[in-house]
Amino acid sequence: MRKLPYLAVVLMLAGLLPFILCTCGIVFYDSAVPVPRLLMGLVLYGALSLSFFGAVHWGWALEAERVILTVDAERVDRLRLLLGVLPVLAGWVAAFTAVVSSPLSGVVLLAVAFALVALCERTAWRRGWLPPGYMGVRWIVTAVTECCLLTVLLMRGL
Repeated sequence: MRKLPYLAVVLMLAGLLPFILCTCGIVFYDSAVPVPRLLMGLVLYGALSLSFFGAVHWGWALEAERVILTVDAERVDRLRLLLGVLPVLAGWVAAFTAVVSSPLSGVVLLAVAFALVALCERTAWRRGWLPPGYMGVRWIVTAVTECCLLTVLLMRGL
């Protein structure tokens, strides 16, 4: 498996900007008028981010040339495809809950989902299924995302 490209690292980190900007707006905006919309924006972006992390695993499962051939390649691909779908479903549940119940409920579900996906990816990384450098950046993205979600919950919800 080839090394994680520099551009991928930059783009993953740039993907944190909507989380940070929405969180700042939610925490520091005085009026109650735009905050529910910002909360929905945060939840929807979180759902999109989860689906992106899932799509990464689909890409690795469907990669045309295998750099590393393993005996259980089909099993690994099935697990990657599963890890590709579960974050999407978790994101949809969070977004749907935010729409039908309350945006803060969606934020809670996102906080749980991001942590669980990162733990699953850690297991995949320990087995050698992820490229070098991916988990380091992924932990940074997860930490900043979790900080944003928990800050919103502490300041607006709990």
